[in-house]
Amino acid sequence: MFRAIRTANTALHYVAGALIVGVMLITVYNILGRWLFGEPFRGTVELTELAMLGIVYLGLAFAQHRDSHISVDLLYRRFRRPIRQALDVFSAILSVVVLGIMAWQIAAYADVLSSGGRETAARAIPLAPFAYVAVAGVVAYALASAATVVERLRSGRQESTADATRRASQ
Repeated sequence: MFRAIRTANTALHYVAGALIVGVMLITVYNILGRWLFGEPFRGTVELTELAMLGIVYLGLAFAQHRDSHISVDLLYRRFRRPIRQALDVFSAILSVVVLGIMAWQIAAYADVLSSGGRETAARAIPLAPFAYVAVAGVVAYALASAATVVERLRSGRQESTADATRRASQ
């Protein structure tokens, strides 16, 4: 099951990467269109904003699997292993709860967008599907957080991958 979650989150990561490339191409096309033809690509800002939803939300779960989120562990390293493990479990459970609430609220907002038929101004792109993409990203992040804590508890690993990598490079 953990492998399936990791595989799905890796796929979402690649989608987020493709969106970054898409934003880059739209921006270049907009610049060239303005410079060569005197007319920019209509809706560039809207498309960039909508793509940012996917870039941010779809990349979170992969960062969780890679233990790439920014963290400050000034006090954490001073605690003994059982305390660190308890803090890891507590923070993961808290993360899953908060992410669940976020997914619920974003889904409710997406329903409002869908029922109201809200669209972007320049290109009339419906907004609801992009809100549902955000929900999918948050749910994937919650699953990745839950999987991470279960893997750490099962393997007895007390340190993060980033800590192990730092120690190996020294």
